[in-house]
Amino acid sequence: MESLPGEMIAEIGRYLSVADLAACSATCRTWREKFNDDRIWRRRCTLRLAEYLENTDTTVSPDLQLTEHDSLSPLSMWHARFIRENHLWNNWREGYYKVHQMACIYKGKIHTKFYKNDYVVMVLINKVKVWDVRDVPSCLLMNPCKLDPAFVVDYFQFLSEDRIIFMQSSKVSVFRMSVTSSHWPLIHSFYFDERLSTEDFSLDDVKTRRPREDRIVSVLKSYFYTVSGEYFIGVAPESARLVHIWNIKTGGKLKEVICPVSNPDSYFTKLYHAHNPSSDVVLVALENIQEGRNLRARTHLYVYNLSELRFRDFTHCLAGRGSTLHKCMIYEPYIFIKDYFFLSIYNYKTTRLIDIKPAVSIPIVLNGNVIYVTGGKFMQFNVSTGQTNQLSTFNAHPSFTVACDRFITQYRSSGQDFEVLEVSSREMRYEFSIQPNNSYWLSTRMAKTNAMCTKKIIIEFDLETNKRKVYIINFW
Repeated sequence: MESLPGEMIAEIGRYLSVADLAACSATCRTWREKFNDDRIWRRRCTLRLAEYLENTDTTVSPDLQLTEHDSLSPLSMWHARFIRENHLWNNWREGYYKVHQMACIYKGKIHTKFYKNDYVVMVLINKVKVWDVRDVPSCLLMNPCKLDPAFVVDYFQFLSEDRIIFMQSSKVSVFRMSVTSSHWPLIHSFYFDERLSTEDFSLDDVKTRRPREDRIVSVLKSYFYTVSGEYFIGVAPESARLVHIWNIKTGGKLKEVICPVSNPDSYFTKLYHAHNPSSDVVLVALENIQEGRNLRARTHLYVYNLSELRFRDFTHCLAGRGSTLHKCMIYEPYIFIKDYFFLSIYNYKTTRLIDIKPAVSIPIVLNGNVIYVTGGKFMQFNVSTGQTNQLSTFNAHPSFTVACDRFITQYRSSGQDFEVLEVSSREMRYEFSIQPNNSYWLSTRMAKTNAMCTKKIIIEFDLETNKRKVYIINFW
């Protein structure tokens, strides 16, 4: 071993587990030097985490120990980075964290999002707060931007590092933002359902026909919209056959698109933006068909390209109402359509069917790929290669959630216990009974983890007091 070149040691290290590498490093000083090679440890690190953890102090006990005996040579850069990352994951596994309450409000809407991992933007009804959450949360800014007090904030999103967009009913406002500035200037605002005078649509073309009282038909009751890159696209309830498209960068309206289903008893019901940078969005339309006294429905899916302002050739039709479509996901150039029984995967640019599976779960993005459950196993569709493979050997349940990039949680059959599956090169399964100290695993739509998996926001609703409480959990 002592005479082997470093390249050969690095190649041997590829086939050893972390426990094997630790044992080799503990054998003697020479072996420790050999196995302290950056080429061995770099491939075991999550590259996006490495620099962040190296430059961020830990605040959670037990402390991270990187210094060793003075007589030993220092750890290589990537070996030290691996130890930091493993310390983070071990805090998740063992439940080492700090928890702080950030807010408690009575009723009212509340929205939270991480900004650059260590800051949180919180909107309470229509008031904005910015929090520094590197350690104990502290409020940095109160109402840095002036929102319309007549409307509640329905949604907000970061457009870039220095721009933020707020949606209040049909009003859209874009501000320039900074965590170091107490005033965020308004770039522009608009009501997205304002009509273009140049478009030749009659009022009957764009208005949704109201159903007769004896017809069981749902119609839109609120605005819905999505943001994709520099584009805003939205639908208003009073003209649900019409999609409004705006350029967020300029604040100008680009186009109004009428529902491609010619039946006037049809209207848009949902919009889906792509999970990777793309100017393609999915438009979902519901068509009601009257045949004598019988009423049938079809759900239509279209892909629209916002940069070219045109429909792509791909279309898909499902029998039944919107509930038939359990989930649709677009990840350029693929579209994933989950109905009652099957998950269909298409390349929407070529309109080619890639795969169809009797899936029992909705598709979810994990580490840049799409996972789902079929045949009692987790499957992974690789969006780079277009190939499907088994993600792990664990048995899977239909109602699983992603706790963070490395862990999947799912309830066991009793409903009182759950298990955590570590899906990485180190496959591990942990069983838990539901306790307050491990509830951080049970992610819901009201829980968000930052990009580096070091912090998590949880919003709890207390039915007895009618209050919402916002907590932040720190694992690093």
